[in-house]
Amino acid sequence: MKSKKLIALIAALALGLMVVGMNTLDTVHSRYLPLRAEADENASTIDLTTAGDFASMPAGAVKLLARDDGTGSGVNMIELVFCGGSAANKTFTYTIYAWRAGNGMARLVATGTGTLGTQAVVIYPGGSTATSKYWADTLSVTSRWIKSVVSSAETGSNETASLAFDGFGFEWIYVEITAADGATGDEAGDISVYYAYI
Repeated sequence: MKSKKLIALIAALALGLMVVGMNTLDTVHSRYLPLRAEADENASTIDLTTAGDFASMPAGAVKLLARDDGTGSGVNMIELVFCGGSAANKTFTYTIYAWRAGNGMARLVATGTGTLGTQAVVIYPGGSTATSKYWADTLSVTSRWIKSVVSSAETGSNETASLAFDGFGFEWIYVEITAADGATGDEAGDISVYYAYI
């Protein structure tokens, strides 16, 4: 009887050590943060043939979170959501760039088009009230990244669509909006972009 209890105790201790030694997924519980302030399409765009270096990084680029554990490592996955316009079914085009920490060239992450759905913004993630603004429900994507950039909805569902991709340790991110002049037909006008860590 004592030997059975001893075996059970050893098994329980071994299981406990296995659990303690296991790696855990370190996912940040993140709120949505502003990546691009609400504005019309970009007046000028990045020209990789003449301004693809780190020093030419646009002022609107956002520095991603770095861990505070001394490792210098950054977050894993990033999610992007888009909103704006003055009515549903308005369109825009986006381009996403990233830079490493401190030097190197601009890297093209993805390009694509978006369409606003009927889900109203109501309250922006920053807390202010939105009037006649809508979340994009369609995000087509052409990935140019190390690993595929994925869209939650490449066809409209009138729910919020998002893009997700692995940050691969890149420190800076920037989203460029084009083909969104609000004075032109079905184009969306002012577009803002928010990001979260996932």
